[in-house]
Amino acid sequence: MEWGCIKCGVEIPQDREFCESCEDKNFRKIGGFLFLPLIGLVVTAASYLFAMTDAFKFTIENYSHLNTHEKIFFMISLAIYIGEFLFTVTVLSFFIRKKKSLPKLYILFLTSVVTTMSLNIYLLYVLIPGAEIGYNELVPIFRNVITALIWIPYFIISVRVKRTFIR
Repeated sequence: MEWGCIKCGVEIPQDREFCESCEDKNFRKIGGFLFLPLIGLVVTAASYLFAMTDAFKFTIENYSHLNTHEKIFFMISLAIYIGEFLFTVTVLSFFIRKKKSLPKLYILFLTSVVTTMSLNIYLLYVLIPGAEIGYNELVPIFRNVITALIWIPYFIISVRVKRTFIR
């Protein structure tokens, strides 16, 4: 019994699905599990945009009622949101253009999200002593830690990642 490429029909070994040329074409596309980080980047960019506008609106409306520590906290938070939004857009751009440096940049992005979220919660605790830190503040950090624990190893060892991001 002969085994053939499922795209073009060229004879191939039994343990493979595609011939070399079809496999190269197939892996160059963003597909498989890579759609999940792509969707995650779009959602992250949108969430930082909304967080940025909310923080700016809150700061402007309540600026005269805030004490110095609260003003510092909201200004730093706003700077973090702007920085992370711009970084997310940069990573998204590299992802769509399939840049070779994307895997390292995406790993840095995942790390920066966890770091900046943790820093923001720490600043909330330090600068605004009466603020309660609970479930709503900590769950997003843990969610992003789990995300990083899944995607960092994938971006390091995945053959698909190595073959997709080649430019």
